Amino acid sequence: MRWSGTGFVLGFKKYNESSYILDAFTEDHGRHKGLIRGIHSKNLRAVIEPGNEVMLNWSGRLESHLGNYTVEPIKLWSSYILNRKVNLHGINSICSIIISTMAEKQQNAFMYEKSLSLIKDICKNKEDWIKSYIFWEIDLLSDIGYGLDLTECAVTSEKENLKFVSPSSGRAVTIEGAGSYKDKLFKLPNFLINRSSEYNNEDLENALSLTEHFFRKRFYEPNNLNFPKSRNHLKISIIK
Repeated sequence: MRWSGTGFVLGFKKYNESSYILDAFTEDHGRHKGLIRGIHSKNLRAVIEPGNEVMLNWSGRLESHLGNYTVEPIKLWSSYILNRKVNLHGINSICSIIISTMAEKQQNAFMYEKSLSLIKDICKNKEDWIKSYIFWEIDLLSDIGYGLDLTECAVTSEKENLKFVSPSSGRAVTIEGAGSYKDKLFKLPNFLINRSSEYNNEDLENALSLTEHFFRKRFYEPNNLNFPKSRNHLKISIIK
């Protein structure tokens, strides 16, 4: 079997003295692995850095086999951020979270487009890319079945003055609805409700803590998985 298609690199690990196992998120085949040879080539190493957009050619006897990759560069996005530590943490966090949450060989055009668009924004150092990253995490939570409901209060059904999020239900809560329990709830940054709202580093920290909690509680801990270190590095570098 053979196929060719576009995708971006998620990561790689050594298979033997001359080969890597390359993990990529592809437009038509979802997350997909393959064996790639020639690991001593500096040119190849530059191409298969996480976040790089590539043309992938896969071949294998059966679809269920690991198979082999050949790779051609489309855009080496990683070269844009070699000296930008926060941006690099952003790319690594995206790739690590995709690897740990997405099953292999399941097409997901929605998250592919969202992810590639975000990678481009990060590597171009677009303004507000960190905010876009947070919305990407919210989209991914929803995509894997653990979406947040920030549209109305879980207690009063009010749609205004939403200030908190319940750590158990993932639903928004007003000040009135929170009552004496407000110290046990997550703060809800206004920009998560109104994207045009101004925000500061404290708002970013609160938003990252919110999504981290639900990733941990609803996915990583039930599946006995470690939360990605790269995501921790991203949060620390943002809130410094």
